[in-house]
Amino acid sequence: MKSIRQKLLVCFLGLAGAAALICGAVGIAMSYSSSQSTLQQSMTTIATLTSDRVSYQLQSYKNAAEAFGMVPKLSDPNATVEDKKALLDSWVEHYGMMRGNVLTSTGVSLFDGNSYADREYFQQAIQGNTYISTPTISKITGELSIMVAAPLWQDGIQDSKIVGVVYFVPKETFLNDIMSTIHISEHSGAHMVDKNGYTIADTTMETITTQNIEQEAQSDSSLTDLASMHARMRQGQSGYGTYTINGVSKYLAYAPVSGTDGWSVAVSAYTSDYMATTIRNIIIIAILVAVVIMVAVIISVWIANSLSKPIRMCVSRIQQLQEGDLSSPIPDLHRKDEIGLLNNATRSIVSVLQGIIQDMDYLLDEMAKGNLNVRSRAPEQYVGDMYTVLTNLRKLALGLSDTMSQIRAAANQVSAGAEQVSSGAQALAQGATEQASAVQELSATISDISNSANINTTAAKQAQEKANLAGSQVIQSNEKMGQLKQAMADISKGQQEIGQIIETIENIAFQTNILALNAAVEAARAGSAGKGFAVVADEVRSLASKSDQAAKQTKEMIERSMRNVERGGSLTDEVSAALEQTVTYTEDAVNLMNQVAENIVSDTDSIHQVSEGTDQISSVVQTNSATAEQSAAASQELSGQSLLLKELVGRFTLRSDANSGE
Repeated sequence: MKSIRQKLLVCFLGLAGAAALICGAVGIAMSYSSSQSTLQQSMTTIATLTSDRVSYQLQSYKNAAEAFGMVPKLSDPNATVEDKKALLDSWVEHYGMMRGNVLTSTGVSLFDGNSYADREYFQQAIQGNTYISTPTISKITGELSIMVAAPLWQDGIQDSKIVGVVYFVPKETFLNDIMSTIHISEHSGAHMVDKNGYTIADTTMETITTQNIEQEAQSDSSLTDLASMHARMRQGQSGYGTYTINGVSKYLAYAPVSGTDGWSVAVSAYTSDYMATTIRNIIIIAILVAVVIMVAVIISVWIANSLSKPIRMCVSRIQQLQEGDLSSPIPDLHRKDEIGLLNNATRSIVSVLQGIIQDMDYLLDEMAKGNLNVRSRAPEQYVGDMYTVLTNLRKLALGLSDTMSQIRAAANQVSAGAEQVSSGAQALAQGATEQASAVQELSATISDISNSANINTTAAKQAQEKANLAGSQVIQSNEKMGQLKQAMADISKGQQEIGQIIETIENIAFQTNILALNAAVEAARAGSAGKGFAVVADEVRSLASKSDQAAKQTKEMIERSMRNVERGGSLTDEVSAALEQTVTYTEDAVNLMNQVAENIVSDTDSIHQVSEGTDQISSVVQTNSATAEQSAAASQELSGQSLLLKELVGRFTLRSDANSGE
């Protein structure tokens, strides 16, 4: 017979493995195919759009050149070269060109006098074609240039007589700028080739006009695939392909540029930029398939074990149950495997268990009703280990009967003791309540004292701060008084110096007076010729007299000021001495105030400690009071429960003969 565990393992593993492998293979194939298709379409579209963008830009330059060639003023022989140059410069600036030029029918420039007759763009334009040259290095400027040339028409009338050529030079890197804007992945790029296979646009200037992949492929076999695609690009084809250079695999999409003589645009990207995601998806799918299979294995083993192992245990236990073992439950199932064995074993013991269960139901129901004097009606059903159940039931009835007898006696004693405990607890609760009230009043009084102490502490601290500020202010005043004394001394010294200056002025006035007298004497000797000098001498003598008088008045004022300064100095000394004494008294007062503040803070801390202790006592008293009240209530409840217990015990029918065997 094949076991359930083997059946489950084979079915689960077969289905899960097949489903996982099929789904994984389909998912990998679809992911790879979808990625390739999307990538090819995306890159081909980008290459076409880039080609159209280049073509549009070139067409705009061609339109500008054609329109400029139909300006009548350029072919007007009466217009000056300066006017034509100004007109050209305005077009160059308007269309964002680098420069421009106007050539005669012989290829000579109207502005610089150089001949451009050998240039391909001149030869094409003089034949009536609007031409865009392949990027080349200019012979004149030495820079990369693209010439956009168009015929110059007589009187500006198109398709009339061609009288010259006009050309413009766009920004040298405009094609490279377009290539640099192409970003389709982290390592993507774009480039252009001309009809000869030379690179004419790239993301760098180093390869312009110098790189030819088809020529390089002749000596480097790793470029064969890329050279083959470049050949198709020169033929004007659009396409998509892959190539490998230096171990790096790349995709390449290309498209021709319309309106040119064989230009083509190519967009490239690393294969890893796109296939990394696809490969990652494939790896993830493969991992998921493996995980699904592993999970299927684990689940299958778990389910198989969770079913077969309990069944085998149940079969073994049921076989023991036939001998009287009732430790395990028995399921009721109908099967032909191991579970079928459980069903057969169950049927063999149903009759035995049924009689025992019915008898036990009767015994327990009677005991639940309070009849502890009950007897078994079918003791012969209890075989093997089952007989122990009957014995235990008899012991239970006897034990309960004896216990109820003891409970009845104890209930009487508990009832009497509960009444005594209730009376004592009520008295204790009343005393605890009165004690709690007294402690609360004491706590409130201490709280008031603590609040007053806190207020005093705050006031003492503020007084201490004010005293410290007053002491600092007095010290500053004393310092200012010292500065004032020094200023008075400086003023006194200045008064002395002014007195010396006044003495000098008096001497000068005296000497001036003597000189004036001498001048008057000399003027008198000179006679009429010295009259004017005599008048001057009189004025000088008069001024000397006034100066002497003013100096004397100033001296008197300074002397009075010096006396006032001396008196102010003595007063300053007295005030300074008084301030020094005040500083001494203030320092003593501040020290005393600090001591008082410290004492008040210390007393406040002590009051806080007393208050906290009182609060703790109050809390304990309240707890005791509550406990006493709870004890009184519990005593009353205990007394009531003892009465109830007596009533409940009285409901039981107890055995009269505890030694009875039935």
